[in-house]
Amino acid sequence: MKKIWFTLFTLLAFLTGCASQDGITIKRSSEGFKLFINGEETYIKGVGGTSRLDIARENGANAFRTWGGSVDEVRQILALAQQNNMYVMQGIDLTKDSLLYFDEAYKENKRNEVRMLAETFKDNPNLLAWGVGNEIELGNADMKEAWCFLEELAQIIQSVDKRHLVATVISYNPSALDSIAKYVPSLDYVGINVYGPMDKVADAVNSSTYQGPIMITEWGPTGWWETPSTEWKAPIEQTSEEKRQVYEERYTHYIQKNPRCLGSFVFLWGQKEERTPTWFSMFVEDKVEGLPLSGEKTPMVEAMQRVWTGKEPGQTAPVIRKSLTINQKQAIENVSVKIGTPFKAQVEVTDKEGDRLTYVWEILKEATVLGFGGSYEPRPERIGQVSITETNEYEGNIGTPGQYRLYVYVKDSTGFVSITNIPFQVTE
Repeated sequence: MKKIWFTLFTLLAFLTGCASQDGITIKRSSEGFKLFINGEETYIKGVGGTSRLDIARENGANAFRTWGGSVDEVRQILALAQQNNMYVMQGIDLTKDSLLYFDEAYKENKRNEVRMLAETFKDNPNLLAWGVGNEIELGNADMKEAWCFLEELAQIIQSVDKRHLVATVISYNPSALDSIAKYVPSLDYVGINVYGPMDKVADAVNSSTYQGPIMITEWGPTGWWETPSTEWKAPIEQTSEEKRQVYEERYTHYIQKNPRCLGSFVFLWGQKEERTPTWFSMFVEDKVEGLPLSGEKTPMVEAMQRVWTGKEPGQTAPVIRKSLTINQKQAIENVSVKIGTPFKAQVEVTDKEGDRLTYVWEILKEATVLGFGGSYEPRPERIGQVSITETNEYEGNIGTPGQYRLYVYVKDSTGFVSITNIPFQVTE
């Protein structure tokens, strides 16, 4: 009889142990916070967006982040996650319009939406967390109603979904952390979108009243609002080699070493137009008429492969050694050429593997239709034709005054493209 009871007790303990391992939890230790998925300690190596997930997974990523979606769209997103063996931080959109937090119809629709999403996907094994709202403090930083409504939504999700985490995402805004600590205590973690001030995040979080864990939910190169600009306010973009170095430094020095950080989502694992077609894009454009690019990887993808896997990639991108110049002047020197006068551009590039390099040159008008908070921007108009050379020099001239930007894409025919550009103006 004792043997039977011992066997039953052992079986019950085993089953209880298995049950306690199921799900997603955050545990606090003397060193900081750790994330566990089904009992296994997991550090999030994530990407922003749903494109090229096969490449993300091959390079060491284990998660991706979205910004919203209907039930049907979320179902498709989670199918992508299952297909690529990855986790999802699924966004739920919240308004930045302060007035809507006083609008009962808007709030009731949002309550119904989050309840439906939580009920539909509460058992999904590829869902990591619900990200409710993205940078709502940009319009509501000190607004109690917005934060209190966020707390209400978090509680609705948690009353239905016992498996997954609930978070919100803010910009680099230390005061928002204090508001969250005061008004939104139910959140499991806070996501922070940050670019230039990555080195200040740990101190900002530690000095706030917020005591929980964080994730870096959007990060990458120095933003267009943080870089030097020309006299005519054209932001000066880093070369892709400068970006590669920045990605590696910010990840290894400030993300990985922050004990309150559960991981990150690098931005953007894809391509988008924001001030330029290349600023935040970790892949180049594809299927643009007259532009011989096919969505190749940039050096920033190389950077993430290196830091995620801890191994040196077998193939690397061309290295842009010096910024692109026009008539031997760099962007910071406010390059100006006279209308109809030929000018010469040069770029210095090497390749570690000695691959043959091809240079693709394109001139676009400087962007004037600008978005807000990452919203849609159209691709600027091209001037003239794309030029393809086997050398690192380009000659051109423009017959209309205005503000322009010259781009050069350096291809090594191994799947990588390195990029740099220079803003310039044409005067009478």
